[in-house]
Parts: sequence; structure tokens; C-alpha cells
Amino acid sequence: MKHERTHGYILVTALAFMVVLIIMTTIIMTGSVTGVQQAGGEAGLVRARAAAEAGQAQAGYTLSQTLVPGINSIIATYAGSFAAAGSNPSTTPVIPTAQYSSVLSSMNSLPSSTNSGTVGGVTFSSRVTFSNFRADQASFNANNQRYLVDYVVASTGQQGNYLRNVNAQGYVAMTLGKTPLNQFLVMANDGGSLQGNFFGTGMNYDGPVHINKNWSFAGTPIFSMGATTAASSVQMYNCNTGTWQSVTTQSNNCTTPNWGGAGLAYSRPTVPLPGNAFSQARAALGLNATNTTSPSTSERCTALGLSSCSSVPTGVYTPANGGIYIEGNAAVTLSVASPSNNQVYTIVQGTTTTVLTTNAITGVTTVTKNGGAATTLTTPLNGQLYVEGTITSLSGPARTGSLPTTLPTNNAVPSQIPPAVASTTKLNIAAATDIVVQGDVTYQDNPSTNASAKNVLAILAGTGNVRIGTLAPNDVYLHGAVVAGASGKGLSADSYNINPARGAIHTLGSLAEDTDPPRGLANIASNGAITMVNGFGDAFHFDPRFVNGSAIPPFFPTTTTFSANTALPVQRSWNEQ
Repeated sequence: MKHERTHGYILVTALAFMVVLIIMTTIIMTGSVTGVQQAGGEAGLVRARAAAEAGQAQAGYTLSQTLVPGINSIIATYAGSFAAAGSNPSTTPVIPTAQYSSVLSSMNSLPSSTNSGTVGGVTFSSRVTFSNFRADQASFNANNQRYLVDYVVASTGQQGNYLRNVNAQGYVAMTLGKTPLNQFLVMANDGGSLQGNFFGTGMNYDGPVHINKNWSFAGTPIFSMGATTAASSVQMYNCNTGTWQSVTTQSNNCTTPNWGGAGLAYSRPTVPLPGNAFSQARAALGLNATNTTSPSTSERCTALGLSSCSSVPTGVYTPANGGIYIEGNAAVTLSVASPSNNQVYTIVQGTTTTVLTTNAITGVTTVTKNGGAATTLTTPLNGQLYVEGTITSLSGPARTGSLPTTLPTNNAVPSQIPPAVASTTKLNIAAATDIVVQGDVTYQDNPSTNASAKNVLAILAGTGNVRIGTLAPNDVYLHGAVVAGASGKGLSADSYNINPARGAIHTLGSLAEDTDPPRGLANIASNGAITMVNGFGDAFHFDPRFVNGSAIPPFFPTTTTFSANTALPVQRSWNEQ
């Protein structure tokens, strides 16, 4: 009996111990599952938050790339009316106060205001909302006006049932300034259609294009940043009838330009152009470049250190606080001296050759004439070279060999073309009349592949044309901001209708001209295909630094029309929900 009782106690104890183990195991397992669930929840929330922050970052980037063009589209009418009225920007806002609510509504309707996407399989969506548009009246002056607008960037990330919201708030400071002419890849007062000129198949424009009037299209030209015109209609070719037709549409029959999603905008403000180079002459003389009247003989003589003269003698001058002033016609060759990347100017007038070499770091310039002893200038050059006459030849160094049959893409320059403009050179070349380009003129640092490139060039013909001369090579390369704004003038090609097809004019920069003259002749097939027969085609490319005027050559002209130059966000707060 005693033995049986002992066995019973052991059994009960074992059962009790097993129950305790089961309870403890259940507790442990329950805790483990809960922990896993909590860990999974935390991971889901982390991924959702990361996606929300990615959406916020994308919204900020998209906005930084599109806000200035968007604002310019919104305020174009106001800017045009302001310019036409000749209002004083120091006291009168470009954007009327009564239109602030309309501007806000348009800003909140910009396509870039909303974004969505996925990051690692987690979705996000973001929205930018603007409010409280206002002017900073204290900032107004003759050239700039500042406006402010508040913003909220709200972004949501979601993975399954897990949601996270992040919000950033602040304001955007927008500066409106007089529009530099290099903000357009091509800007012409007259598109040249009355002279039989047209924009056709094979022409690819990767920057903003604006033509005030008389614009014709045929085939499939490409305008990847859209186009604008001050006219209410344009001419488009009809393959069925073989005629040009006046239209107010985006395409017509076989004429189907690619507008890059931006379209062709009609009835935009007229953009005026400078008709002379008086401002650049004054800059070269070391005088006030904001004075746009022609410097008198007395002013010229005094600035050049000539005690008394009835006219300035032919020659090359470097006045104090000025640039390079050249009296009389001249040939100008630009080159880069190795290894210090100095800028070299070789100027030929008759039997006299003047060479100026500017040190890229110190700004010190040495001058030699006909190989004689060098002299050193006491003050740095200010970046303006001006010829009181015609530049009979403008070029860089000669090519080192023939160009390849297939030319480089992405705006690269063939290796056979040495650079003309040194990496730190900021230069404006102007002439009273014509500038004849007889060779390649290219940058040492290509801004298409080097975002930090500092070299920048302007080529400005006062009352004449910028001409591609008969001695220029086929497929000539020309970098810089080209201006020929006098009545009837533009970028032309000598003997364009006589010489056989010569390839293209490969520009990297911008072109502003009064009239777009023919630079070549082409045949249009029944299907709209275009074949060059004589002269040059256009291979125009935009300098990406010219967007919003972020890079401007010295003493470069502006228009009377205001546009947004910058839109800088200032963040005040950030929170997460």
C-alpha cells in the first residue's frame, strides 16, 4: 500500500510539472509570435517611411527642374504686358496684385505638383501645394523683382496596411529679371518664311525656341523643349497639295513636328533684340556699359589715353579697366596655351600681328607685337573684345586632320578640333559690323559633359551678320551665345546657294537674330523627306548652363521682358505621421 501511494504522488507531480511546462511554452511561443509580428510591423513602417521620404525627395527634385519654366509659362502674359507698357520695374510689379490668386491656381495645377512611384516594391505618392503668393516690394530695382510663395510637400509611403506620411513646409523665393537672350536656343524676330526659309526634318532643337513672326515648318523637326511664337499663326507644308498653309494648330498633314510634350504656344510676348554693339564698345573702353549710346570720338580718345585725336588710329588697345579694343578691321584667332590653359588672342591687321596671353589663374596679360619684346598689362582684362569695324576672320586653331565619317554624338567635339576658349575664360567678342567665322571655335571644357564648366563665350555682330565664311570647313563647330540683332541680320552662310552641301553648323549655346536667313537649300520629297542640296544644315544644341540665365557671358544683352531666373526653396519645418 505504501509503495502504491508513493507511485501516485510521483505521477501527480509529473503531471503538474508537465502542465507548468505547457503553460510556460505557450507563454513563450505567444510572446515570440507577438515579437515577430511587432518586428514585421516595425519593418513595414520603416519601409513605408523610406518610401514617403523618397516621394518627398522626388517631388523636390522634379520641382527644382520644372518650377522656373512653369512659372515663366504662367506669367508670360503679365511679363509681355509689362514690357509693352514700358512700366518702371523699380516701383511697379511685373505680376499685378490682382492676379496673385490666378497665379497660385496655375501653380497648383502644374503637372510637376504631383508625383508617384515605387521604391523596393513600396509605393509612394506626393503632392506640392502652394499658398500665399506675394511680392517683396523692398527688392524691386531696375533689373530684378522678388516674389515669395509658401509651399507644403506632403508625401505618403504605403506597404500593405502600413502607412507613413511626411510633410515639409517652407517658402520659395522667386527672382524675376530681365531675360538674357541666351535663354533661347534659337530666338529670331523673323523666322524667314518670306525668304523661303523653313524648319524641317532633320533639325533637332534641344532648347527653347522662340520666333516672333513669319515661321514655317515642314516634315518632322524636333523641338524637345517646345516652341513659342508671338504670332497667332504659322505656315505648315501640306504634302497632298504641295502648298504652304497658314494654321493655328500643332501639325498639318505630313508636317508633324515633335514638340517634346510642350507644344507650340501662339501669341506669346514679342522679344526685342539689340540693334548695335555700343554697350560692348563702351565695356572694351572701360566705360559704363549700361550706357547704350555710341561712345563719341572724344570719349574713345580719352579712354585710350590719346591726348588729342580727331580719330582713333588703327591698332589694338588695352585701356585701363577695359578689355581689348581694336580700331579697324581685324582677323582674330583664339587658342589655348598648354600646359597652363592660358587664353591666347592672335590679332592680325595688315602686316601687324598682336598676341595677347592671359594667365588663367593670375589674370596677368602679356602683349607682343610682331614677335617683339613682351609687355605686361597693369590691370586684368574685363572679358570684352571689341572691333570697331569687321572681324574678317574668327576662328580657333586649325584642325589636326580630317573629321571622321561618323561624327560624335551627345554634343562631343571631334578630337581633330583643338579648343579655342580656355577653361576659365569668360569672353564677349563683338564687332561694329560683321563677324565672319572662318574656322571652328570650341570650348576647352564642354558644358554638355562637364556641368562645372566655367568657359563661356558671346559672339555679337553690331549692325551686321555673323557669317559662316567660304573658308570655313564643312561641319563647322561653333560654341557660344551668338547675337545678330540688327534689322535684317542673322546667322548666315556665305554662298549658301552655290556651294554643294557642306554638312551642318554644329552650335553649342544659343542664337538670337533679327531674321533667320537661309544657310542652305533643300529638296522636299512628296512624303515630306528633306535632302540638303547646297550649303549647311542646322545642328543647333543648347548649352545646359543657359537655362534660366545661370551662365551669362560678360556684357551680354538682355531683353526688356522679365522672366523667372531662379526659384529657391527655403524649408522651415518637417514632420512625420
